[in-house]
Amino acid sequence: MNAVFYHDDSQKLLAEKSRAQAAKSRGISVEEVQTNLLPVGTFTYAEEYHQKYYLTRYREIRNILLQSYPDGKSLADSSVATRMNAYLGTGMKKNWKSFLTELPKFGFEKDLENALEAAVKRQIAAEDE
Repeated sequence: MNAVFYHDDSQKLLAEKSRAQAAKSRGISVEEVQTNLLPVGTFTYAEEYHQKYYLTRYREIRNILLQSYPDGKSLADSSVATRMNAYLGTGMKKNWKSFLTELPKFGFEKDLENALEAAVKRQIAAEDE
């Protein structure tokens, strides 16, 4: 199912307008668009082991982040973990050397940055073997 969720009437109107524009640009009727517009309901966090899926493949990096974000909810809400997870999933095609040049721009606490840098350097060394 495709869906756009809205919080209030103004968001719903914007979503309807966007859906109409998308339909028009594709030469189809609004009714043919397969994206539902739904009110936001109650949000339920997934189990901790589902949070930041790509980080689970890089245990050392995830464990470093868990020092700053001790539970699944705080990890899930963390923009730091979100950015790391996105990088590990698809971003920058996992070019670790590019990642190291971008790392200081993330604004992490110095201890976290140093730990991540060390982990990434170990990852680079392992891939070069």
